[in-house]
Amino acid sequence: MLRLVASAALGVVIGALIVALLGNPDTGMPIFGIALTVFILAITVTRLASGLSASFPSAAAVHEARDARRLGRARIDSVRQTGTFINEQPVCDIDVTVVELTGDAWATTIRTIVPLIELPAYQSGIERDVAILLEGGPEVAFVDGELSPAEIERLVIPTRTEVEVRSIPPGTRIDKGRRRGPLIGIGRRGRPLRLALFAVVAALAAGAVLLPFREGLGLTVDAWSEGRWSVDMRRPDTLLSAERSLEEAIGHDRVVSITVIADAVIVNAPVRAGAIETDEWTYRGGRVSHDGPASSQPQLAEEQFSWSDVALDRIWPAIENASAQSGLPTDGGSVFIHRTTDTDLDSPTFNRSVEAPEISFGLRDDYRDQSFRLDATGTDLRAMG
Repeated sequence: MLRLVASAALGVVIGALIVALLGNPDTGMPIFGIALTVFILAITVTRLASGLSASFPSAAAVHEARDARRLGRARIDSVRQTGTFINEQPVCDIDVTVVELTGDAWATTIRTIVPLIELPAYQSGIERDVAILLEGGPEVAFVDGELSPAEIERLVIPTRTEVEVRSIPPGTRIDKGRRRGPLIGIGRRGRPLRLALFAVVAALAAGAVLLPFREGLGLTVDAWSEGRWSVDMRRPDTLLSAERSLEEAIGHDRVVSITVIADAVIVNAPVRAGAIETDEWTYRGGRVSHDGPASSQPQLAEEQFSWSDVALDRIWPAIENASAQSGLPTDGGSVFIHRTTDTDLDSPTFNRSVEAPEISFGLRDDYRDQSFRLDATGTDLRAMG
């Protein structure tokens, strides 16, 4: 089960990284941090549990072995520290050679915690009584004092090279007279199926993280297919996607201003069509965020306009045209759309932004910059200054 948790956590880590790369680091990185912590903990506990589970038999298993007189004598052949400490006590691999009361003998290796104060009892060459947890072993538990002197004298432990080495299946434990392992085996035979299952779990977890960001992922894939590393919101298809998502989230098509940068579309929109109170909304990485009241509030409802009042699909061609005229790169140029100012001195809306919408953008390099204006129909491009 812990391996499945680790696989799911790894999938979440991958999904969170993709979310961050899609332009949502505030969402992706916290998820990444939590999932990475879970993954590391799950792997650590899994490694410890798989090595120690067989070496910590339950009291019931030991009691059953005693009652059945599945007893024997074991010689400690060698002790090796694994480098792991639990509660400051070393985890060790102990090579033992065992002979059962029935005369059956074998060699095995158990992994267990060796308390520092008990080190003398684990020296090479020492013989100790053991309980055989299953008929034929190899799992054993040290149970000093169970054999009589006559039984100890009768049992002669052979050298390790003279007997069969029986390995304890990793990750297993003895429970109610049976060897039980994890739901998913960890042996070599089932490795391909196990890896496939882990991959499926990781993919499903990553998909769950990416599901709310599927639109942004689709835009990114489209950008890659066109030879670009990232999404450019100024291009017609991506800007259309932003418009649809923002209109749906806001609940109407009225806006006071639209700002388009390479990775986001930011709009100031009335809380309801015709209202003066205006909020700020942002489309980034395929998701819409509501950022609260706009920092600059309009004074008239007439400052609003509809998305459809502006030829959004003409913005990118105009930027490319302006780049060709000026020799400045298209990279990083931002676009701002709002109504132009009423310049009629006799008008009641004089000096208010109530005239036809206009598109403005700038291009720059390390040495110069240039501003451009485009009418709402996208046909009249003018360089400014």
